[in-house]
Amino acid sequence: MQWDDRYEKYVRKTGLYGLHQIGHIPTDHALISALVERWRQETHTFHFPVGEMTITLQDVAVLLGLPIDGKAISSRTDLDWSAAVVELLGKEVTPNTFRKKSNVAINISWLHANFSCCPKKADEKTVQQYARAYLLMLIGSVLFTDHSGDTIPAIYLPLIADFEAAGNLSWGSGALAYLYRELCLATKPKRKQFGGPILLLQLWSWERLPMGRPSICPITEETHPGGEDREKRPPHGYRWCKDRNFSGLASRKVLEAYRKEIDHLNDGNVKWNPYENQMDLLPPICSKNSDLWRTTAPLIHFWIVEMYNPGRVERQFNCYQVIPPPLCDTMDALHNLQNRSGKDWVKVHHVYLQKWENRRKHCLANERPYDISKNGKYKRWFTNASILYLNDPRGLPDTYSAGQRLRKMAMGIAETFRDTTDKKTREFLCDLLHEMRATIEDVRESVGDEEVFAALDENLIEQPVRSQVHDNDAGPSCRPSTKRIKRSSSSK
Repeated sequence: MQWDDRYEKYVRKTGLYGLHQIGHIPTDHALISALVERWRQETHTFHFPVGEMTITLQDVAVLLGLPIDGKAISSRTDLDWSAAVVELLGKEVTPNTFRKKSNVAINISWLHANFSCCPKKADEKTVQQYARAYLLMLIGSVLFTDHSGDTIPAIYLPLIADFEAAGNLSWGSGALAYLYRELCLATKPKRKQFGGPILLLQLWSWERLPMGRPSICPITEETHPGGEDREKRPPHGYRWCKDRNFSGLASRKVLEAYRKEIDHLNDGNVKWNPYENQMDLLPPICSKNSDLWRTTAPLIHFWIVEMYNPGRVERQFNCYQVIPPPLCDTMDALHNLQNRSGKDWVKVHHVYLQKWENRRKHCLANERPYDISKNGKYKRWFTNASILYLNDPRGLPDTYSAGQRLRKMAMGIAETFRDTTDKKTREFLCDLLHEMRATIEDVRESVGDEEVFAALDENLIEQPVRSQVHDNDAGPSCRPSTKRIKRSSSSK
């Protein structure tokens, strides 16, 4: 829909102006698919070779400039939506307003036909109605996109009835809840669609990971849009919407290539703290209420309640990464809730809404800075506990080549063991061989290729392996490893 400068003061009041500034960025569908394959719905994190990573409230605030403090995105959906359209948009409802057999899904074609261009001599009330229509399009087609592709739920209209009140909503936590739910749904075997703030996921990946990342011109104090007035500057995600250069990325938008790039992620090509030298250039909204970046309160969006686990990705906040505490998993009963009109979600989720109201009481207190030299314990735990793939995607390296790589690794470790005399190094190598053996047993159960792994076992059995006391924590999944792998192989 066409932007009109008369909308600006109203859109700014709602806290959604940063989303408007970023505009449209084409989606890299292969990149999204590659990320989904690494998502674990038990932990709401991606499992990469370097450890767990996820989208956090920090990313929402910095990249999109959305407010994260305020009331949760929740309300009643049992209203008269025809009356709401007339009152808040100022247009009579016609047979083309709502999708057939629906009284809540507004057709995008109807919005375009009625609100594409605000009349030049429109009075203030009319401008406000057009601004609401623009906001509804922004919310429904960028932030909370559904799977229809041609409708937007009217449930967001009451949230922007009062522009000032809309600015007191936690749009950031609502968007993150929606994204977590869509990622979890995308792991289902028969799922073919993906909704929600895909823009946020793609920008997050470009900031932190090398797959499909375009080259861009850096923004400095002198070249920053908005000039010296920081209030008018766009959020950090804006830098990806101009002058993107994909030259040299021959593998762009190729799923197989992205999978291989993820396989080879390491600390040298992952940006754990991409914003640390950029915050002074950004508008205040990007750093406002930064204490809430590490709250553990649940994320809420109408029917959606998702657990938020920043303690699993402390390194993204430049803090020491401890072995995560026991799982705080989103219950199946919550995951099974559907978007249904005619509900008072404030009553349905009152327990979780109360936890969000007390969000500042549940912020993590760990301020110990990250030290890569002391990350070994976490690495060993993660190697033993993680599930690197959601499933066994088509096109991944076959069993034989994977087995050969494991064999080569074990032979290298054994050779290093024989050549070294340092006691601590020998103990570490023994521990590593021990963990590899356990991993190989799990892989054999799911793959069943005895010939390949028998050769690897021959190499391992010859090596001394001392007894080892493992951490009691069960890892990202509380199920035994054999059951985790069995479930994983049956997924999409």
